[in-house]
Amino acid sequence: MSEEAKREIAESLSLNTFCMERIGISFESPKSNIANVRQKLMFVLSVWGICYHVFSEIAYICLTLTKSPRVEDVVPLFHTFGYGALSITKLFVLWYKKNVFKQLIFELAGIWPLPPLDDDGQSTKNKSLAALRMTHRWYFAVNVLGVWFYNLTPIGIYFYRKWQGLDVEMGYVWVSWYPFDKHMPYAHFAVYIFEMFAGQVSVFIMVSTDLLFSSMASHISLLLRLLHRRLEALATTNKTEHEQFDEISANIKLHQRLIRYCNDLESAFSLSNLVNVVLSSINICCVVFVIVLLEPFLNVSNKLFLGSVLIQIGMLCWYADDIFQANLKVSAAAYNSGWYHTSPRCRRAILFVIQRAQKPIAFTAMGFTNITLVTYSAILTRSYSYFALLYTMYNKG
Repeated sequence: MSEEAKREIAESLSLNTFCMERIGISFESPKSNIANVRQKLMFVLSVWGICYHVFSEIAYICLTLTKSPRVEDVVPLFHTFGYGALSITKLFVLWYKKNVFKQLIFELAGIWPLPPLDDDGQSTKNKSLAALRMTHRWYFAVNVLGVWFYNLTPIGIYFYRKWQGLDVEMGYVWVSWYPFDKHMPYAHFAVYIFEMFAGQVSVFIMVSTDLLFSSMASHISLLLRLLHRRLEALATTNKTEHEQFDEISANIKLHQRLIRYCNDLESAFSLSNLVNVVLSSINICCVVFVIVLLEPFLNVSNKLFLGSVLIQIGMLCWYADDIFQANLKVSAAAYNSGWYHTSPRCRRAILFVIQRAQKPIAFTAMGFTNITLVTYSAILTRSYSYFALLYTMYNKG
């Protein structure tokens, strides 16, 4: 296995590694006992923080429902709860499947495209890695910026209202329930710090899993596109029948490895994909309702939240669809290979590639639905339908 392959893959996962370390998870063993203790402590704090954060929001929602059934009192509570619930699911998947992901990264290094590549192949690889880096940086920036707007909004509101001469108390980052009086001075400070920590942990969990998925999916899509080029060039060079058959066999083996890899990746992410698809429509609907009709002071934070949710589910669907389409094009690439210039033995092997590539490789939500850009469109459509229902209920109230 090439050290260069491991280095390039590690570079593509650098932001993912950074976020995972912030929540106490790593694919590498700690280098010392102190590092091991620090990692476990960070993981315990992260689990406790995000679990209590979601529990406290559930408790507050239940208390609100018992006191006031109005739409405008309940809906603003759901999108942050949904984000937290999704974070818990992704944290569980990341922890439970840690060894699976580590093995998948190891296997990826074994099929990674290394020099010498032709000019077009190297260009395809460079563009894919550059696009992935840009996507990761923007996604990381939007999520971190969004959570810090939430963290600082209560402070901004406090000073703005003080400037207006109003008698006002410092607010909180999230709307949560605590088994004590959180308005006491020291308790207030502790709650504020905890809510900042819980929100940041939630973002690190979300970003970790999304960047891990997008990296692996992007790399598989890259390998499939390079496979297209190799298949299309099968009969364009002067090779003996034996050499052509060996090349076709190598391409078949690579395609089979990519199929197995995608199936393993799909199995690892299937649970989080299901929760993601289910909750995304609710999160988008509720935050749009808040932006359009309520809370003008939180508009910037909520718009960043909306942007991060749209990018998050969009990125999932985009990369899943990219693999889906790239595998379908393997069949077309094999057909355009000039197979009619090859021997009957080679034609039978090419026919096998064409038939296998016509069977889709699809990421699913626990087998309930394939995840593609059509899924993204369906999520947005459902979100609008839910919003229209809430808007009607709000106007009637």
